[in-house]
Amino acid sequence: MQWIKAYQDHKVDLVGDLITEGRTFNIQMLFEYGIRSTYLQGIKDQSMTRHEYTSSSRFLSFRVPLHPTKNRIQGLNVTFLYRSPGDEDRDMLPPFAKISNRTKGVTWVYNPVVFCQPIIDEDVVWLSYWPIGDILDVGDEVHVNIFLDKKVLIVRECGASLVYIDDGEVEKEEKGESMKGKEVVGGDLSLFQVSKGGYYLCRVDFFESRTPDVLKRLFGDNIHHIDSRRWRPTSQPVSSVYQEVNAFRNPKSYKIEVELGVNFNSESETDKIGKAVSSLVGVETVSTRKEIGRLFVVGCINPQVVATCIREFEKMVQVLAYTYYGNG
Repeated sequence: MQWIKAYQDHKVDLVGDLITEGRTFNIQMLFEYGIRSTYLQGIKDQSMTRHEYTSSSRFLSFRVPLHPTKNRIQGLNVTFLYRSPGDEDRDMLPPFAKISNRTKGVTWVYNPVVFCQPIIDEDVVWLSYWPIGDILDVGDEVHVNIFLDKKVLIVRECGASLVYIDDGEVEKEEKGESMKGKEVVGGDLSLFQVSKGGYYLCRVDFFESRTPDVLKRLFGDNIHHIDSRRWRPTSQPVSSVYQEVNAFRNPKSYKIEVELGVNFNSESETDKIGKAVSSLVGVETVSTRKEIGRLFVVGCINPQVVATCIREFEKMVQVLAYTYYGNG
């Protein structure tokens, strides 16, 4: 928290998904699978001595120590300090965090949907909290690792600390856990299981046809080849999401058709919305079906930018679907 307070006004270059476009450049909190994480850019204070366990490499291990009986392990704080020494314009894949409880035979590999792309020779810190206290007991051997593209990113340090909660707070915490048992670490992750005790927490197929090979590197040869795509349970095709990521990085390379739900109140309002959307950069065509409350827009555009434009005339607007096409 001291780090976050000191760097709260710094710019953070988040990349990797459409959700980052149009947001402020200040610190953002990412919440996936129960894991909370954030990125800080331009770090000057590189010390991780505040952590119980630190390493000057991308890997560290420890055994869960004895602790007062009145305290319970709540989770694990994990921090990685990395930088880019090479070409700033080169595409970078997000880093992977791998946490293993070797004693219990459980491994989680987390690939965040967005990450901070560092400026050359500038340090970035990735801070994350994993609520895995129910799966950590005294004496358990825990491994913490980060995987990344070594050609464009290097790890300077990694650190980890156990987080405890006292008995007086346990009941209060459990009453507020609305996500218990759902797709969170420590809950039901069966849809993300790729090997015995191995879970791949990722919703974007950055590697397409190479995904099974990547999973072998992360989990070993005992991955379930037939079920290796189960880690991404969603109705949206894998190829569509991969195009979404590329479209964010190269907006001129993809044309998109967006379907929006709009509550058209009058003919004059419909005309105003059509003219405003048509004036947006990259828009090629705009069509409406007022009888079903639909607006269709085609072009090299961002769906959220279109929705924001419409909200100036009609607050009730929603992006319902979009399809990407190669733009030659």
